[in-house]
Amino acid sequence: MNIPWYAYAIAAALLHSAFQIIRKKALLKVHSMNFESTRALSVALLALFLIPFINLNISRNILLLVYLVSVIGTGGILLASKALRHEEISLITPLGNLRPAFVAVLAFVFLRETLAARQIGGIVILLLAAYLLESDHHFSDFIQPIKHFFSDKYSIFFVLAVLFFSVNSILDKFMITNHLDIFSYFFLVWMFIAINFNIIHIFFYGYKDTVNCFKKIKYLPLLVGGLSMVANLLALKALSMAYVSLVAPVLMLSTLFIVLVGGEFFHERYIYFRLSVSLLMLVGAYLIII
Repeated sequence: MNIPWYAYAIAAALLHSAFQIIRKKALLKVHSMNFESTRALSVALLALFLIPFINLNISRNILLLVYLVSVIGTGGILLASKALRHEEISLITPLGNLRPAFVAVLAFVFLRETLAARQIGGIVILLLAAYLLESDHHFSDFIQPIKHFFSDKYSIFFVLAVLFFSVNSILDKFMITNHLDIFSYFFLVWMFIAINFNIIHIFFYGYKDTVNCFKKIKYLPLLVGGLSMVANLLALKALSMAYVSLVAPVLMLSTLFIVLVGGEFFHERYIYFRLSVSLLMLVGAYLIII
């Protein structure tokens, strides 16, 4: 049975939405470093089931590149987790739609790719939508949304995380297209991420905090880890079958689900305003990607 790429992408978007909402619930109970260390460890344990499907016959240079991806990913995950813990999910998550703008600019700067007028227009729309999002339904002061963004370290954390993930999205496509199958790539990246997180966590906090985190929130690290693992594998599968310009807009639909369902679940304000801004961001992202 041949499953089309968009089925994988839609499934990935739905699972990513569930992952973010349950992740937010867990982060209300424990600190970001504690939770992400236990989640990374859970993903690494689950990834052991991929061993029959992986091929680790790769060069040292490729392994070093995979480790670089894991370091960037570790930083992005921690920054995003801190932002998600302290900000409303319907406010912070739409900023993730800035990723296509970052990718386009990074490709322009480092890969010497051109920026078409359509892409520039998409970037402008994304920046406008981000401005509206930071206004948070208040338009009395033109400068206030800009001040709010630069005074809110968690918004800055999340945008930095999106920048890190944008770099990794370029590397992801390069790796699974030219060097590794999706199972081997995912296995190596998350083994390294688990090592990174837990070395840092043990160094600063000791191993007891990791054990206590599992005791306090019980099954949540494993559940969130499992959802993120399957969502990532499905997204990588879709990317291996189709162009990024087709897959990315479908994956970004998860923002709408998170804003609507997550916003309602956590009883947040201005949900439909934020949903409208998220739709505008999807338009901007689509103009960049197509």
